[in-house]
Amino acid sequence: MDRKLAWVGLNLLPGLTPRRLRLLLEHCGGPVEAWEALGKGQPEELGEELGEAVFRERKESDPSRELDRVARAGAAVLTWDDPNYPDPLRDLPTAPPVLYQLGEWKPEDRVAVAVVGTRRCSSYGRLVAKKLGEELASRAVTVVSGLAPGIDTAAHQGALLAGRTVAVLGTGLGRIYPAGSERLVEQIRSRGAVLTEFPWNMPGANWSFPRRNRLIAGLSLAVVVVEAPLRSGALVTADYALEQGKEVMAVPGPITSEASAGTNRLIQEGARVVTSAEDVLSELGLVPLFTRERRQPDLEPEVRKVYDLLAQEPLDPSELVERSGLSHARVAQILLELELAGLIGEFPGRKYGRV
Repeated sequence: MDRKLAWVGLNLLPGLTPRRLRLLLEHCGGPVEAWEALGKGQPEELGEELGEAVFRERKESDPSRELDRVARAGAAVLTWDDPNYPDPLRDLPTAPPVLYQLGEWKPEDRVAVAVVGTRRCSSYGRLVAKKLGEELASRAVTVVSGLAPGIDTAAHQGALLAGRTVAVLGTGLGRIYPAGSERLVEQIRSRGAVLTEFPWNMPGANWSFPRRNRLIAGLSLAVVVVEAPLRSGALVTADYALEQGKEVMAVPGPITSEASAGTNRLIQEGARVVTSAEDVLSELGLVPLFTRERRQPDLEPEVRKVYDLLAQEPLDPSELVERSGLSHARVAQILLELELAGLIGEFPGRKYGRV
């Protein structure tokens, strides 16, 4: 049995957390030896009850079948043995032994910043996340986030306009959350990487999303929280960043906004205030960095005019007619074209903005 197959097999066992796996490896000497030992009986070092559970999981696991699924999807498996395993994660005490990957994590992605926040964000939060994602990516910083609806998605979309982004999932690659994000996943795959520690068909769980947040923090030099209520997974990511000795920064929001209560609290507790990518780069000592070429969609002149008007804030059709000089019918047609192309979306108040 080769080592990769053994690593995948061990990773399929829910009872083996990264810490427990390290304990087992210290006792057995390596992944192949640990896998074979689990097939012979209950490992004493895990305790009687846990050892019995892991022994049963081992009998029901099929690592060869798991690797076949990965290969058929054009994905890859990275293990602790793999030279392409992301370096920033290696020193984590809970570094996952296996990562499933779509796309490719590259050495240049060591210069990375996480942009995270609530799923239930405001249009303000969505615009800020997208703006920060694009500004950071245009300055050769990889944007890391969690693919969740709201702030995470906006950060990925902004980064894709100008550079690279990495998404870390709380599910397996065969059960990507949220449903309907396949197009975004393919875009990230072509300009970055989608990573997860969880087996191929594993669905999300209450514990899996907070657990993946340690990897979002681990891959990044800093975590920027755009919008988050007082109880939010984004604040969990910030806590992991502090544990790992990383910088935590936050975007201020209205004191009347529940979605900004968590970020405003972070600022009260000492987090650096972020109003632009320059604030982030300055705090990290990354100024100056070369600027990547800005990636712009190829649009007809009238379509480009409307698209450019939506760069700063959402506008309703009447405002677009007034500012563009185009007819109501032409603006309506252009909005439909841009929405179908996935370049804009409709916001509350029948306003349209970039996505």
